[in-house]
Amino acid sequence: MPWKEVQGMNNETLDFSSWQVWLLISINFARCCCRIGRFTQGVLLGLAEQVDVIEPIVKFTERLHGRSGIRDIFSVGLEEWDPAQDVKYDLIWNQWCLCHLTDEQLVQYLRRCNTALRAGTGLLIIKENLSIRGVDVFNSTDSTVIR
Repeated sequence: MPWKEVQGMNNETLDFSSWQVWLLISINFARCCCRIGRFTQGVLLGLAEQVDVIEPIVKFTERLHGRSGIRDIFSVGLEEWDPAQDVKYDLIWNQWCLCHLTDEQLVQYLRRCNTALRAGTGLLIIKENLSIRGVDVFNSTDSTVIR
């Protein structure tokens, strides 16, 4: 994600001003499939008290270790992630990673997300490419599915 886009998201897209009351109480975010971390570092860490990161490729999260605001790093695929029972997330952000899951894995993952979200206020964000063909499109190069 270009830095200009990150700045734009900070200034316009993610207006959390109406959430100030519960932002001050406890904010826990889960960021799924971090890659190089510009969004995590440029946006989420500025909004959240704590961010948990889910990314199966260790080299993409190496620079996040020991960083202020990063609570846990889960080096597993989304199909294997099992949120802790005592943690409730205010936001779970998924960006260009759900296409790597089979339909069954996606359904199970979304169910786990539902149980991990703070009741009544938790948000699940999905930023993915969408098929405009009316059918799923399989990419044999990277084994992803655009739904």
